[in-house]
Amino acid sequence: MTVAERDLVAAIESTLHFYPPVPGLSEDLGVPGMQGRITAASHPIANLVGMARLGQSNADTTIARVKGIFARRRLKFGWVTGPGSTPSDLGERLAAAGIHEEEPSLAGMALTDLDAPIDPNPYVVVREVDADEALAHTAMMARAYGLPLDVTEIFVRLLGTKTPIRARSYFASIEDGEPVAWSYLVYIPESPIVLLGGAATLPEARGHGAYTALVKRRLDDARADGREAAVIQADRNTSAPICAKLGFRELCSLEVYVWSPPA
Repeated sequence: MTVAERDLVAAIESTLHFYPPVPGLSEDLGVPGMQGRITAASHPIANLVGMARLGQSNADTTIARVKGIFARRRLKFGWVTGPGSTPSDLGERLAAAGIHEEEPSLAGMALTDLDAPIDPNPYVVVREVDADEALAHTAMMARAYGLPLDVTEIFVRLLGTKTPIRARSYFASIEDGEPVAWSYLVYIPESPIVLLGGAATLPEARGHGAYTALVKRRLDDARADGREAAVIQADRNTSAPICAKLGFRELCSLEVYVWSPPA
C-alpha cells in the first residue's frame, strides 16, 4: 500500500497534539475549533495549542479566549500553525494579538521507504527502555534538549502513562557508556504511519552518530511491526539536515508562535 501524501501531512500536523489528557499532568484546552493542552509548567512546548480550524468571524475571539486561559494561570504557551490551519491569515492575527513567531519554523518531513539504507556508527548502542528507566535519566534528557527539568519530566511521564496511544522510548550510548541521547516512537492508531518523536543528544556527545542510530532503530522497529511510513517534525537547524540525508523529504512547514505573560 502506498501512503497518500495528504495522510502524511495530516499526521505531521496532528501528532503535535496527540496525547490524551492525563490526570495530574495535563488537561485539555477545551476551546472549540482547535486542540491544545495545559500543564503546570510555564513553557510553550508544555502548553501547546494548534490544529486551528477557525473562520474569519471567530478567529480573533478564539485567539483572545486562548490568551485569557493562559493569562489567568500566568503560563507561557505555544501555538503551532500548519498546512491545515485556518483562516489563511491566522499567523498575522496571532502576531497582532501579541503572540510572536519563533524562528526557525519546523520542517514536516516523511519517509515512505522504511527499508532505505542507513549506515549507523557501529559504536553507538541503542536500546529500548521502560518508563522507570527513562524517569531515572530525566536530567540527561533535559540537558540534551535544552529544556527545563520540569518540562522534560512532564513529557517522560506522559509517554510512560498507559493510554490508547502506544509509545516506545530509546536511549543511545557510545559503546558501553552512560546514555547520551533519547528518542521515542509513537504508533498512530489504525494507521500505517509512525511518528519519530524528537531525539536529542548531550552537547558533548554530538557528532558521533547517535541521532542517526536512533532513527535507524525506530525505523527498523516500525517496519517489523508492519508500519509503512514515518513522519517527523524536525528542527531546521539540527535534525532536518540529517533527516534529509537519510531520505526524508519535506512536505510542509510548521510555524511556532509564543506568548508569555507580562512580567
